[in-house]
Amino acid sequence: MDSIKMKKQLKKTISALFPKGDLKEQIKLAYYGINKPAHTSYGLAKGNNGKSTFKTIFKEVSLITHEALYFIVPDFNYYQHFYKVKTNDVVLDAGANCGHLTLFFSKLVGKNGMVYAFEPDKFNIERIAQNRQLNKDLADNIKIEELLLWNENKLVDFNEAGTVGSSAVWIPDADKCVQKEAVRIDDWVLKNNIQKLDFIKMDIEGAEIEALDGCVQTIAKLRPHFAIASYHIVDGEATYIKVEEFFKRINYPCKTIRFRKNEIITFAGASLNE
Repeated sequence: MDSIKMKKQLKKTISALFPKGDLKEQIKLAYYGINKPAHTSYGLAKGNNGKSTFKTIFKEVSLITHEALYFIVPDFNYYQHFYKVKTNDVVLDAGANCGHLTLFFSKLVGKNGMVYAFEPDKFNIERIAQNRQLNKDLADNIKIEELLLWNENKLVDFNEAGTVGSSAVWIPDADKCVQKEAVRIDDWVLKNNIQKLDFIKMDIEGAEIEALDGCVQTIAKLRPHFAIASYHIVDGEATYIKVEEFFKRINYPCKTIRFRKNEIITFAGASLNE
């Protein structure tokens, strides 16, 4: 039995023996602590409702969340493989989900920086707010934009699943299909008088090309760095292929890297040449 199968079997055994409660979380904490990434520590705490919350420290940045970040922490490194978010940066976190990276970026940019969290799913927005409240040391530097990124400013059908699978590209459940406001990054930048945009992280479930098509003027003017989750399959093809074609067409440096089995990120910007 290989190591992956052994890990899966161990997870099933733990769940069967401890189906709920703090004991289960303590065992999971010990299990994931064995192979944790470098410069990382995990811990448990009690929330106001008596339920466990999770404390994660990554490279001296401390986060408290309602969800365990065992599978999220590697993304902190992956998305910053080239460009490292720093103090005073302006960051656009597209596809913020529960806000884990939003909170992380918030602490990196500090009180004079800004993080714009684009998340159209109302259930995920609630989770962002809940996680935000747990971190009392956060600067007032996060703005949630309940918007889709697209190549037109219009209402777009959206699968509001309350998960990482919420998408404007795939609508598997008609009961969860709602219309959401979509915006071009170029128009949003103009409307909000954004004069500085250092880093754009995208994980928007297959809508990468539409979002980039609406970002051409912003790229030309503000020259942001990009880290785009581009493993999504649209029309039978991984999106990194078209993402690379887009950047090459506008002569913008880009490179795609595969980090783990299904984690493919396309990077773009001057940081690739540094």
